[in-house]
Amino acid sequence: MKKLLVLSLALNLLVAGAVAYFGFGPGRGLLLRSFIEGHEARLVSSFEAFPLVPDDTVFLGDSITEGGPWEELFPDLRVRDRGIGGDTSDGVLRRLEQVTRGEPAKLFLLIGTNDLFRGASEDEIVANIIEILDRLKVETPDTEVYLQSVLPRAADYRERIEALNARLAEVALEHGSEWIDLYPHFVDPETGAIRTELSNDELHLLGPGYTLWRDQIEIAVRRGDDEPEPEVEPELEEPAEGEPGDGGPAEQQT
Repeated sequence: MKKLLVLSLALNLLVAGAVAYFGFGPGRGLLLRSFIEGHEARLVSSFEAFPLVPDDTVFLGDSITEGGPWEELFPDLRVRDRGIGGDTSDGVLRRLEQVTRGEPAKLFLLIGTNDLFRGASEDEIVANIIEILDRLKVETPDTEVYLQSVLPRAADYRERIEALNARLAEVALEHGSEWIDLYPHFVDPETGAIRTELSNDELHLLGPGYTLWRDQIEIAVRRGDDEPEPEVEPELEEPAEGEPGDGGPAEQQT
């Protein structure tokens, strides 16, 4: 009985130590990095196996993009999700060649909230997004690029997000993309946090959040899809000899 008691106590201490290390201590970051890196590797591998094509409309970003039911939101269009949970602007740069290689028709970029979470400076984030936009312009010049504002999250992020978005609006104008300001539609103006009906963790979106997002970008997503094909003038056949049009006797009669 005493041995069982000692063994039970030892196991409890071991479990408690593991929880403390991985849940609250230095192992937490290690565990989180391991999960994120594995998740990223799996998705990047899938993206490589199923590449983009020129007719695609691409949504590029982090977990907020990854969680979007894009095929349900735009069921009649060819839409492709290229979001990866935990991704940053630096991460998008590392895998951007997978996107540009496919030369998609349109691309909607939303990135930056994880950069802020990890303590990246505003200058670092802006520099990365400028590089993304410039590479898109060079490597896939026919792609219509839409830069979207970073969404609100917990209230203590308000000042940083609003400052970052102000700079990104200028970047979009200067680097050849269209700016889509989602932020005002998602923020609670009184608290500065994301509206509670749109998220249950002050970051990721619920169904109504994705519906709202779709409503803000639908015109841009569909732009050009309903334009009629240009009319082609029918070719006129050359008249046979002796028929009207050849300058023969039939045309000379009055």
